[in-house]
Amino acid sequence: MIKPARGGKPAIQIIIVDDSKLEKCDAHCGVDWSSPEVIALASQRIKDRFSGKIKLQYLDLSKPVTKHYALELRQQVRNKKLPLPLLVINGEPRISGQFDIRLLLDAIDAEIEIKP
Repeated sequence: MIKPARGGKPAIQIIIVDDSKLEKCDAHCGVDWSSPEVIALASQRIKDRFSGKIKLQYLDLSKPVTKHYALELRQQVRNKKLPLPLLVINGEPRISGQFDIRLLLDAIDAEIEIKP
């Protein structure tokens, strides 16, 4: 799943899987990942901290998905009953349930330390 980026360094693929139609908690807990502004902010923070070697995508399970990988993710969420949102890094679920941009950045840091 890791693809070479420019300069030969591995690219890291980040996918935030969520369902925008799921009821959010009344206390506005957690980040609304379905918001384009939040995704743009997270992308900018990732770019500022990691120099563009990382690609962030948002997958909304409430919308029809046709790509094979998106269908696999949807099935994995259902089969394992994973709470959303789900942070997937290089094809592996890393955080299931509420997380913020700081935790997202920490998970990317950990991934970079793990991978050669």
